[in-house]
Amino acid sequence: MPEEPRPRSTTGDLLTLIEQLAGFDRVGVTRPARHLGVPAPTVYRMLRALERAGYVEQLAESKEYRLTLKLFELGSRVASRTTLRDLAAVEVERLAQQAGLASNVSVLVDGDVLYLAQVKTEDLLAVNLTPGSRAPATCTAMGKAMLAFGYRDVKSVIGPGPYPSRTAYTITTYEALAAEITRIQRVGYAVDRQELNLGVWCVAAPILGVRQTRPAAVSVSAYRPELDPAEEERLGRLVIAAASRISERLGGLGDMDAW
Repeated sequence: MPEEPRPRSTTGDLLTLIEQLAGFDRVGVTRPARHLGVPAPTVYRMLRALERAGYVEQLAESKEYRLTLKLFELGSRVASRTTLRDLAAVEVERLAQQAGLASNVSVLVDGDVLYLAQVKTEDLLAVNLTPGSRAPATCTAMGKAMLAFGYRDVKSVIGPGPYPSRTAYTITTYEALAAEITRIQRVGYAVDRQELNLGVWCVAAPILGVRQTRPAAVSVSAYRPELDPAEEERLGRLVIAAASRISERLGGLGDMDAW
């Protein structure tokens, strides 16, 4: 027998509406109604409720809606309590200076890499992965590093595959990923070989010993046609050292090289 359709969730529709509003400077009623598959009057009522709560505002001239800074304020309060981000900030800055490349720190959330902080350099990057953005763990050096040294079984985190493909270099099968994880566990760091964006190479190491928090990692990113093996190894040593220092600040294992 076919499954009965699940009842719509008003709360789910409201959250989806907020996410859609985040993607536009301003938007009317018709576009989100079409996206949600609900009547325009329903979307109008949701927007009015969000307006009363202070999350959106209506522009006087166009009558369109846009998000206010209330979500930013709430997010900033949460971020201010993100111990990992705060403690890692100094080391991410140091890593960027040592490598001469952009550096990032992230955590693993539902099979995705969630970027927490970034330090930019003059090195040109093809993509700007700003704090708060996500990318599939299987496409990124930080994601693969966290999967390789995580406490959970890889399949329980990201499933058996096939995995999302972003470029011709992306790992899409579990077998290929398992072989890659074995290599990462041997050398202590992971490499994104243009797997997320063409021309962008990343080297990352997991932050070990971060107990009672999500898996975390730190990385450097370079815009290169190729990444020389010697440079890869040098960057690998730098990210391992940075991850070790962050782990020490957090009171974790602290000895990355022991792995």
